[in-house]
Amino acid sequence: MLIDTARLPKDERTYLELREIYEAAGYALYRMRRFEEYSLYLDNRNFLGSGQVLTFQGYGGKLMALKPDVTLSIAKNARFDDDKPVKVYYRESVYRTAGESGDFREINQMGLEYMGRGDGETVEICDLAMRSLAAIDPAFVFAVSHMGALSALIESAGVTAPSRVKAVMDCLRSRNTHDLAAAGGMSAEAAGRLAELISGSTRFPEALARLGALAVTPAAEAARAELEAIYKNAARTPYADNIRLDLSVVNDIDYYNGVVFQGFVERVPRAILSGGRYDGLLAKRGEGYTAMGFALSLGELNACYPCQGGEE
Repeated sequence: MLIDTARLPKDERTYLELREIYEAAGYALYRMRRFEEYSLYLDNRNFLGSGQVLTFQGYGGKLMALKPDVTLSIAKNARFDDDKPVKVYYRESVYRTAGESGDFREINQMGLEYMGRGDGETVEICDLAMRSLAAIDPAFVFAVSHMGALSALIESAGVTAPSRVKAVMDCLRSRNTHDLAAAGGMSAEAAGRLAELISGSTRFPEALARLGALAVTPAAEAARAELEAIYKNAARTPYADNIRLDLSVVNDIDYYNGVVFQGFVERVPRAILSGGRYDGLLAKRGEGYTAMGFALSLGELNACYPCQGGEE
């Protein structure tokens, strides 16, 4: 019997469409177990962005956790082959705190991960992220940043102490240019140059030109070139007007070392997609391993995109 997919809830339709997109790109479905040892999340609190994890005493006395994250489990359990990267997608429920109440909630999530040896996946994953957003709503915004560029520019401003670097990153994230100098312990001139990163238009060509004028170190220039490659690819797709370069998009510097991004759709009042390059998560496996991916929240889609008789 044929299923009328137009009458399915928005999250189910999105899953079916994205499954086809991901599998056509060579990604296989990954299924994870419901629980992991709590130590996995304890050792990677910064990657989670929250120290709150639901735990219980398991058989044999081990402290177990109800999964707050999928990426960590994939990194732990995936079998790596130097000649073949791990390319997987998933649909899972994760359990995290949300909002000011601090209450735990179940989050219906879909995403994909690339892990292995290589450096050519950045453009592909950004393209897949944009296609994922377009499958939900053509009126989307894909905001891209680069932790490598930010780190290089902050270092060139004379800020090297980890606590100072984090404080400057926090100012950039909140677009707080007033406190940049004090946060980094740097001159007003150096702070002014960093403030230019988050000033003015986020249209990709203009923002990339501002970054290029400041990219005086090899690391910053390499980051600028990587961002340019992402935009050149997007310019060949229907999404050229949907992509933005927004260097206030900042993730944890201990894990994220390259391109990072967020995705927004018209009817959902917050970022629905987030991800980036997180080579730091694979550091324990040795040199040369790269990791990149994104997660997409499906939980709010049905409320924001109600299906009524096959029409939205």
